[in-house]
Amino acid sequence: MKKIISFVLAAAMSLSTLPVLADWNNDEDIMSLLSELNIMVGDDDGNLRLDDNVSRAEFAKIAVASSSYKDTVATGLKVSPFKDVTYTHWSAPYIKAAVSAGIAEGYVDSTFRPDNTVSYEEALTMVLKVLGYTTQDFGDSWPYGQMGLANSLEITKNVNAEQGEALTRRQVARLIYNTLDTKIKDNQSKLITSVFDSKVIEGVTIIASHNEDSSLGTDKIYTTAGTFEFDGNFNSDYVGRKGDIVVKNDEDFVSFTPRDQRVEEYTVSNVIGSDIILDGDMYNINSNTTTYYKSQALTYENAAMQAEKGDTFKLFKNSNGSVDYAMLVAKDSETGTDSFDKYVIYSLLSDAVICYKNGSFEQIDITDGTTCYKDKNKSTYGAVKNEMAMGDILYVKMDGSNVDYVSYEKGNMEGPVKVTNSNWIANFDTNGSTTVMRSGNKVDASEIQLNDIIYYCKDLNMVLAYTDKVTGVYEKASPTKDSPTSVTISGKEYSVESVDAFNALSSSGTFKYGDTVTLLLGRNGEVAGVVGGSESTSSHTTVGFVTETGKKDFTNPDNTVYSSYYAKVVTPDGTVNEYATSSDCSSLKCAVVNVSFTNGKASLSRAKGYDNVSGKFNSEKNKFGDYTLADDVKILDTAGTASDDLAMYTRIYPQRLDGVTIKSSSVLYYSKNKAGEIDELILKDITGDAYKYGVITAVDSTTHTYTIDIDGTQNTYATAFSTNVKGPHRFSMNQTGIESMRQLSSYPSNITSLTRTEAKINNQTYLLSDKVIVYHKTDVNKYLKITLDDAINGNYKLTAYYDKAQTLGGRIRIIIAQ
Repeated sequence: MKKIISFVLAAAMSLSTLPVLADWNNDEDIMSLLSELNIMVGDDDGNLRLDDNVSRAEFAKIAVASSSYKDTVATGLKVSPFKDVTYTHWSAPYIKAAVSAGIAEGYVDSTFRPDNTVSYEEALTMVLKVLGYTTQDFGDSWPYGQMGLANSLEITKNVNAEQGEALTRRQVARLIYNTLDTKIKDNQSKLITSVFDSKVIEGVTIIASHNEDSSLGTDKIYTTAGTFEFDGNFNSDYVGRKGDIVVKNDEDFVSFTPRDQRVEEYTVSNVIGSDIILDGDMYNINSNTTTYYKSQALTYENAAMQAEKGDTFKLFKNSNGSVDYAMLVAKDSETGTDSFDKYVIYSLLSDAVICYKNGSFEQIDITDGTTCYKDKNKSTYGAVKNEMAMGDILYVKMDGSNVDYVSYEKGNMEGPVKVTNSNWIANFDTNGSTTVMRSGNKVDASEIQLNDIIYYCKDLNMVLAYTDKVTGVYEKASPTKDSPTSVTISGKEYSVESVDAFNALSSSGTFKYGDTVTLLLGRNGEVAGVVGGSESTSSHTTVGFVTETGKKDFTNPDNTVYSSYYAKVVTPDGTVNEYATSSDCSSLKCAVVNVSFTNGKASLSRAKGYDNVSGKFNSEKNKFGDYTLADDVKILDTAGTASDDLAMYTRIYPQRLDGVTIKSSSVLYYSKNKAGEIDELILKDITGDAYKYGVITAVDSTTHTYTIDIDGTQNTYATAFSTNVKGPHRFSMNQTGIESMRQLSSYPSNITSLTRTEAKINNQTYLLSDKVIVYHKTDVNKYLKITLDDAINGNYKLTAYYDKAQTLGGRIRIIIAQ
């Protein structure tokens, strides 16, 4: 049955421009807007009481709340602003703010008469002052000057009041609504834009919400002006309507004022060719009429190809009765059967996403071929996942236990912010339940330190703090120092992330080429802040392990080339830094050094020995012997001790050292934080994880050449040493060949039980390396790499080879299946 719905324009909960306002048949919508802006609200029971009168005290509060002084209201007054407004009166802070701002005045007898009803002219005077007008603009003819100015600004439109009349809440709401849509004196910005950071976009059609297009989030609407997020309930009757939309921060929906339209709603009876049969009748609709379907703008002819019996079809007509546009709503959309679950992305795995929802984390398995919508464009998860980051939003549509398709959008990650004082949390809208993470560990807010880089994810309600720093010489800015998007520090280029870093590193900043600087890196390893090289909050200088030294050419900012000694130093967090050095540092290769800077070049000095730290690691208790480890402890395991050795290293974590006993002679360096916890640690060849592992498949002892297989790749190398032993070995590999090798040991009995993490031999359990290699030995010299799962599920005799005892850091490196 045909339904004709005639909409006479309501003021809606909007701040739209006055020329589009029509009759005021829905003042509740205005009140919804004013409530959203914290200007006017209903009573405790939700009643708007639009016909109640407004007192002078109430209007003073309303006027201040709609002005640029809205944040100046000071609660807890101890001084009464007027003799009839004691400091304990509910209105005292608002009246004090209104008078201080020049918006309201008292009477000559030092009273304010707060309970008197506010008159039309008194209210007009106050809103004009909110707009920046003064007594000089009104003239001396009270109240005619005020009323004349207000009329000329169209503030009085539809208020329907006369001089001396006591205003009702309905009239006040209309007056404030008009005022918000008026330009401030001597300013091109309207009050709504200046005070509430909002703007009005005229002539917008709301095309779809989640009900019409399930690929939209449940808190999103799609319009001809873009996609916007709403907070709270959205009036679904607005879908399809054209009007004026108010948005904040270019992304948040505030309100919508629909225009006067005639809407005819039909049910699709059938589709014949390019015509849609509506309630049994065929209507003469131009084939090129814009027809919205889900979040698409189609022609009527193309929409007919999407229509099905039972769908809803709406015609939107202008005041002349002509069809302006149409909308097709699929029948399953209206029932909401195609629903999404909203998740916040926390971390990405190779074939899954770790997400946060309702206070807990979940793993969602998604294949690369899964359909993924982004910005209303259809794509695949594999094509989009590299753009995803922590804090982004993922809407997931399930089909039983499997993911049917997903929709992705960027999240609202605030930051980066450099911590400069203990009140850093005031930068964000946090609460008592906000989680604080520092370098991946949950901490108390008090543990955030100066020069940490912090972000806030509202959807996760989580503060994320990052502590990575790089110290070096400022060598170059690209494309120019006037506008640096990246900088080169001691030979390595870093992208600039924040305005703070941009300002510090640009021509107008405090740092010039040749200065020693410390870059504060954000969550993507980009420069989020900069301090002088000596301004780090750490209690020690930069310390690291020297992996390479030599002499090479460097380029000055003016593109001239100079030759200098250099050194590569890896810090405990695994970051490799290359420095131009003031002297030849070849004797310090494979040593732990302190790095300092003078005149733009690094000076390296050997760090002192640390012979008083030893013990057994207990990762569960976060202990190393008698010492407590910091939650974000950074540990580097190195291999190579002499300057002519191959320098190798690997970043490890406390769990890798669990149960391992470490002698003091194997501790090359450690440092403590302010809490006395070990926060950095450099070890000497504890885990063996820096080496390569494989099998020797062929030996020519005459030429000292060996064919080796490492992780399934075979190569032949000539060496200066010889061995006749084939099979599993540990190798030190440089860029051209083998520096050294050592045969692995095997357990005397075969593996009786094998999982992905451990092997059982003679009722003893041994841990596998996370990079364990499994070879199927088919002949005396033939090894074929197979997967660990093949070994677990196959019918093989399995032999395990290890580098050293597990209590000393060793692991099973190679498994031979026969």
